[in-house]
Parts: sequence; C-alpha cells; structure tokens
Amino acid sequence: MAKRRGMIQHAAETISHGFGYARHLLRGNRVAGDMSWVEPGSRPVVLVHGFLGTRGTMLPLTRRLQSDGKVVFSYHHGMLQLGSLSRSAEELAVKLRGLTESLEIDRVDVVGFSMGGLVALHAVKFLYAHHHVRRLALMGTPLGGTWMSVAGMATVGLVSASVWQVRPGSRFMRELRAAPLPAGVRLRQIHADADALCPDPGPIEGVDRERDYVVLPGGHSSLVIAQPFYAAVREFLDEPDEPARAVLSR
Repeated sequence: MAKRRGMIQHAAETISHGFGYARHLLRGNRVAGDMSWVEPGSRPVVLVHGFLGTRGTMLPLTRRLQSDGKVVFSYHHGMLQLGSLSRSAEELAVKLRGLTESLEIDRVDVVGFSMGGLVALHAVKFLYAHHHVRRLALMGTPLGGTWMSVAGMATVGLVSASVWQVRPGSRFMRELRAAPLPAGVRLRQIHADADALCPDPGPIEGVDRERDYVVLPGGHSSLVIAQPFYAAVREFLDEPDEPARAVLSR
C-alpha cells in the first residue's frame, strides 16, 4: 500500500511539473535577469533551452541560481529551436566567446536542457567552445536520439532541420557521440527516470559514471522544475576544480 501511495504521489508531482513548465514556456523570450558583471570568484552560468522552448522555460533554474549568488545568462535559438542544431551551436559558440571577452574572464559554466544540451555539446566538441567552457551539465538531453522526433517529422519536419537530427541513428547523433570530449571540460549527465520524451541512454564517453552520471525520479519537465535536479546541477558547479597534473620532463 505504501509503495502504491508513493507511485501515485510521484505521478502527481510529475504532472504538476508539466503544468509548471508550460506556464514558464508561455513567458516567451522576454525574460529579465541577465547581468553584465561578475563578482570576484564567481563564474557565470549560461542556460540553453530545448526544442519548442523559450528562455522562460529556464526561469526556475535562473531564479534558483541567482538566489544562490550566481550570475546567469540565457539565450534563445531562433524560432523555438526549429532550425539546425549545428547552426544553433555556431551561434552559441560565438556568444560564449563574446561573453568571456566582454567580462574579461577565462571560462563560463553551461547548463543545456533537452535539445539545448545537444547544441552545447556540439559547440564544445566541434566549434572550439571548449576554450570558453569549464563545465557542461546536460539535463534530459537525448544523447541516444529520441523517437519523438518521428512525431516532429510529421508535423514540423518540412520547416525544422532539428527534428531530423535527433532521430536515433542520424548522422548528427553518430558524429556527436563519436567525437571525443576536449580536455579541460568536465561533463555531467542528469536524467529523469520517467522521461518519456528523452529517455536515458546511459553515460556517454567522457562522463564519469560514479561522479557525473545522475538519474533522479521525475519526468522531462521535472528536470528544470524540481529541486533535486537543481541540487545536482549546483553541486556540479560548486565542486572545486581538480589540480592540474604536473608534466614531468624526461
């Protein structure tokens, strides 16, 4: 009986998270909160939203990070992320470079939600964004592709390149998975155990299974709404950097 009550409560919370996500989605891209300064010792966090998303969907994360003293930036990728993920990654890489240069800092941390994680990972692996990124957290990112893309092909496939790119086995997905993670960037995967939209593919190469592969109870929307997922992000961002290994000369 207790197990059944727990399952019912879990389902109710997941549904509630879905409604919360929809409410923030409707806020669109006119979201205040970006800052142009950095306190000493603070590293800015860049948030990247997902498919059919807006900057508003990242507002719960933005508010929590800001309340914890973080400087937060978020960007939108054209018309609800319908365009090519490669193109969005190019734009993100340019923005990351411009941000670090304008703030006169070395690197930022990036959190990519859902398809936004694919955009950020592509920028890091192929577009030299690793020079500007210290840590990358992927939240509910379809690293194995998603068969929900089939529904997208049937509805917006004529105007959206991205729905074809996230199809399991697509060239974009194969190349993204095969490319090595550049040195100097730490990667964390965070997944929800009941995520039907972007199921957990297991840890990819470059992710420490014991340290940076996290699966928590919830659905897809829970990833940006529920506190435990935020805690996994914040822990990741706050952990001190490992000391650089000395190179021994022969």
